Amino acid sequence: MDGPRFDALTRVLASLSSRRAVTHALAGGAFAALGLAFGDGADAKRKKKRLDVNRFGCVNLGGKCRGNDAHCCSGVCEGKRPKKGRRDRSRCAAHDTGGCLPGQDSCISETFPCGTNGACFQTTGNAGYCSASAGLCADCITDTDCQRVIGAGAACVICSGECPQTGGRGCFLPET
Repeated sequence: MDGPRFDALTRVLASLSSRRAVTHALAGGAFAALGLAFGDGADAKRKKKRLDVNRFGCVNLGGKCRGNDAHCCSGVCEGKRPKKGRRDRSRCAAHDTGGCLPGQDSCISETFPCGTNGACFQTTGNAGYCSASAGLCADCITDTDCQRVIGAGAACVICSGECPQTGGRGCFLPET
């Protein structure tokens, strides 16, 4: 506190009529300072909750994406941005499923056929994905990573028995 402010505070306290009034003024100031330091909880309501990301750092199929494709493992966020004050209902969506459902994974158990000549695989975002290609081992996290490497519609697939150097991840093209 600088000199003029200290002098002003001293004058205010000296003008109070009793020690009790001085104590009340000092206590009120202390509580006001605490309120400024810790906030009143209103800030907590305004802060956005953190995204629910998986072990790869992206949002799974069906998770909240806040209208941003980049948050989703699939690179696809469906739903328009809400008007101010409205709730965001956008969710991560799958692409090129060819009829594959989440959980149908030809790498783990039986072959799940899809499309005309494809098989179902599981992506890093827990989405079903239909592919007829052998895939390319790649250290991918999102489908967008694979699309940069091998082309449009590609997905980052987890196939535990394959690609040990990339943790079982590889880029696959969609079944056409």
